Amino acid sequence: MTKPILIIGGGLAGLYAATKLHQRNIAFLLVEAKAQLGGRIYCEGSLSASNTGFDLGPTWIFPHQPKIQSLAKSLNLTLYEQYNQGDVLYQAPNQTAQQIPGAGDMQLFRLKYGMTTLINKLYKQLPAKSVLLNHSVTELTKTHKGWHLTINNNGQTVHYDANTVIIALPPRMITQHLTPELWASQRLINRLNTTPTWMAGQAKFVATFDHAFWRERNLSGQCFSRVGPMVEIHDASADNNKHAALFGFIGVPYSTRSKVTKTQLVEACISQLTYFYGEAAKSPTQCFIKDWAEDEFVANSDDKTQPSQHPEFNFSELTPELKELNIHLVGSEFANKEAGYLEGALNAVDDALSAI
Repeated sequence: MTKPILIIGGGLAGLYAATKLHQRNIAFLLVEAKAQLGGRIYCEGSLSASNTGFDLGPTWIFPHQPKIQSLAKSLNLTLYEQYNQGDVLYQAPNQTAQQIPGAGDMQLFRLKYGMTTLINKLYKQLPAKSVLLNHSVTELTKTHKGWHLTINNNGQTVHYDANTVIIALPPRMITQHLTPELWASQRLINRLNTTPTWMAGQAKFVATFDHAFWRERNLSGQCFSRVGPMVEIHDASADNNKHAALFGFIGVPYSTRSKVTKTQLVEACISQLTYFYGEAAKSPTQCFIKDWAEDEFVANSDDKTQPSQHPEFNFSELTPELKELNIHLVGSEFANKEAGYLEGALNAVDDALSAI
């Protein structure tokens, strides 16, 4: 009996790989370490609408990214344009904020109700018995018969065997969790270690409101600050004109923000929004912070300290080794185009599955 292809990681790349294999009637088993699917796609729910989420991970789809747009359309998900009507605010050190006409015409798309709708739709297409949550790989080894996985499932040790393994994780998470010293060359390990995980050291803040009061002042919701704590702010409303929200990228380095409490960081972000938008911003209905640097399945110590940069994984001289191992690397960072983005995850999977 043919063993299922084993997929490690239940983010977009893992679920997309599972979907493609399922469409080809190829058996698979997907294991995810966390209690929920999505990987770096993560939303917090609205108190006022159960089907609405606010993105704390990737938010945007770009016009030049056809695969992710096509996937969303095939799943009957609605794309809408990032709100950018009105003026931009800019804050320099020791200066009052400037209101600059026009937010620009850069077109960005978002998913109605949040990016987790994409994850949920993909999951619903798969046989539930083939997707296992709370299954954290503790050891991956290569045997003469194929691959052997040792997994921690809520304190219980379980084992799986496979001929083919698809790893849908960032490169550094492979070295962090999948014991490559037992199966990979030093060259491969070095390449994995030196490829940064896109946005892994970042933190994101979202505040929700009863209505988008900034739009009433002809403001786009877009702000840029050299003071902080947020260095960039955007309209984050979960529908084009409903479920009002603002989100910001926190520019304070992890080494600094890790020394303050979450409450203090939330208060600092609300204070900044109040500075830009006035008293209406002082009382959000909900506040969320996601510090990706604290996620053990996203960031390692290098990601916490090194400046953010786009990944570029070098496959040169590694292809024979990966082919002999019968292992496929499909995290977004491994893509030859759009690495780090949602589009990159799809590109990496499509390239890998063409050889299966």
